[in-house]
Amino acid sequence: MISIKIIVPTLNSYLLLPRLIGSLKAQTWRNWNLIFVDGESSPDHVNWIKSSCEEDQRLTWVKQSNMSKGIFGAMNEGINKCNSEEWLLFWGSDDWATSPNVFADINESLIRIKPNTPDLVIYRGRYIDRDRGKLKRKTSFISSTNNQKMLSGNTFRKKLYFGSTPPHQATLFGPGALSKLNQYSEKFDLAADLDYFLKISISKELNIMVVDNEIVYISDAGISGIQRNKRLKEVQIAYKNSFKNSWWVPFIFRYIKKIFSLIPIAQ
Repeated sequence: MISIKIIVPTLNSYLLLPRLIGSLKAQTWRNWNLIFVDGESSPDHVNWIKSSCEEDQRLTWVKQSNMSKGIFGAMNEGINKCNSEEWLLFWGSDDWATSPNVFADINESLIRIKPNTPDLVIYRGRYIDRDRGKLKRKTSFISSTNNQKMLSGNTFRKKLYFGSTPPHQATLFGPGALSKLNQYSEKFDLAADLDYFLKISISKELNIMVVDNEIVYISDAGISGIQRNKRLKEVQIAYKNSFKNSWWVPFIFRYIKKIFSLIPIAQ
């Protein structure tokens, strides 16, 4: 049995959190815990967080240090609070599990492939209009007719080069990945997740598992969706750092893939 930790950066978002927490408490598989890493939130938010943690010991919280920067700094602090055997998910305050069986399915799939334990497991997510509750585009790293597929590190990097990007909310970070690279770069405000995947893709003996299951609903109201121009600039920098003069290849393919993913989803 594995242990899953969900790291959730927060900032005055307590009105959004009941849905996330409710989706976790509804899980049929209960070997999970959650850590809130809170910024400079209001007393109302902090009191709500404290009360929630007192009600369920699987919930804990820490105050974000002034030395760490932004959302990815908060995620780094969450990583530092984990033990070396935990599997990590990084969710926002307005994300939540798609079904009560999400963690049970994750545990079963990882047990089934032992001892070939992957470093990263890439699932699917589904974007959703937070205000209207309307389902939007799916995340997709690769197209596959198989429910479960293993990728080598070289294949993973080639996928990144041709514009595929793992959705970080739907990516499970294993002990193997964190032993290779255990921090996000705080030089990025919005694209440190892409930078992480690009950096770890050059690691030796990297193993990736891709699973065709949706595990998380992702709100489209996050900061990355609002500050689009800044994100575009940071994505460009991340690709330049990794692929040098050919940065434009993954950059163009990335947004072509996003255009094709914008297909209306029936309710």
